[in-house]
Amino acid sequence: MKIFRLLLPALLLTACSTHSAIERSQSYVRRGDFLHAYQVLDDARNEQLAGGSVDEALEAAYLSTKKEYLRDRARRLIFQEREDLALRDLSELAELDPNFPELETLRDRARHKKAVREVQRGDEQLLRKEYPEALKSFLAARQIEPGLLEANEGIAKVKEVTDQLSLRAQQQFLEAVRKLPEFRYIEAQWHSGNALHSAPDREDAKKVQSRAVVENARQELAAGEACEGQQQYGAALMHFRAAQKLDRSLPGIEERIARLDREMKAVTFVEQAQVSMRAQRFDEARALLDAAFVWSDLSRGQVSDLKAQLRGMEGEKRFQDARDLEVLGRKAEALAAFEQLAADYPEGLRDVEARLGGLRVDVKGASDEWAAAEAAEAAGDLEKALEHYRGAETYYSGWKDGRARIQRLQDTIAAKKAAEAAGAQPQPEQP
Repeated sequence: MKIFRLLLPALLLTACSTHSAIERSQSYVRRGDFLHAYQVLDDARNEQLAGGSVDEALEAAYLSTKKEYLRDRARRLIFQEREDLALRDLSELAELDPNFPELETLRDRARHKKAVREVQRGDEQLLRKEYPEALKSFLAARQIEPGLLEANEGIAKVKEVTDQLSLRAQQQFLEAVRKLPEFRYIEAQWHSGNALHSAPDREDAKKVQSRAVVENARQELAAGEACEGQQQYGAALMHFRAAQKLDRSLPGIEERIARLDREMKAVTFVEQAQVSMRAQRFDEARALLDAAFVWSDLSRGQVSDLKAQLRGMEGEKRFQDARDLEVLGRKAEALAAFEQLAADYPEGLRDVEARLGGLRVDVKGASDEWAAAEAAEAAGDLEKALEHYRGAETYYSGWKDGRARIQRLQDTIAAKKAAEAAGAQPQPEQP
């Protein structure tokens, strides 16, 4: 009795807390809030478990509310298309109460929605021609819901399409095989590729395609070599790249492509140099040809020929410039230009030597006459000085101030003669 009196307050307190928890839970249930209804009882039950035992009324209310909560959460998960989680809750509910109302209905609904979604996925894969994946989806749908009409129809569609593909693959394979003895490897590759597109697992088609690819790569390689031999480097590069794309194991193909890449850069420099040569921008053309020579391995002969041509063109231009100076009567400048040409072109250039001979005679003759004229003038022999100035002008018209000096001497001599004729004393000669 003493122990009972001691336990009585605790029992009364437990009963009160149990009653309070059940009441609060029921208020949530009436509002359709099964989550909070379950949480209230779960918290109260955990507190009592910590004390050693659970009140029978609380345990009964806890189990009842938990089943309601699991059913409600399964409904929500099915609506959210999270059927796997819903089925997990329904399995837990079945363990608590196999005959719980709406349990099987919810299970059927979740499985049906899941199966229908697998069918939809299979239909999408079928449209994308992903036939193995589509079949897998339809089979999964039928496993989830045996006898589902849409799943069976999808499986039949996949079978019909794959049967047609198998027939098409066989036809394309036979076409590929027929082309091999005729050495029509491009067509053989195309037909075998079509066969593999319809039936990716056909090993015989893979072998035919592999052989055709190797032969096509060899043909591209041979075409590239022919173009390279004809110095058609752009076309050769295209063939070599096509060969590499078909068969990356071709020996030395990367080196060939790298070499032709260099040649194409050299060709670009050569083309630019030719433009500069036509525009007579010889220094620019020379720099471009030097760059082309550095980059090229196969075209160095052509580059060397262009360098020789450039040298000839530049020489012709300089010759014409020197000749223009000669025509304009600027013989000293022309002589200097022709002498530089002779030094730069020791092998000879047109009639440079003949031009040099004539110009040297004229410039030397003019120089000698000029010196003689100045000496005669200094000696007071104006007539002789005038004669020598006229001789210098004959050799080199317009040289120095010869015409002015001739005019000055002519005026002086005329004045002197006029004075002598008039009996006048000769005027002092002007310096």
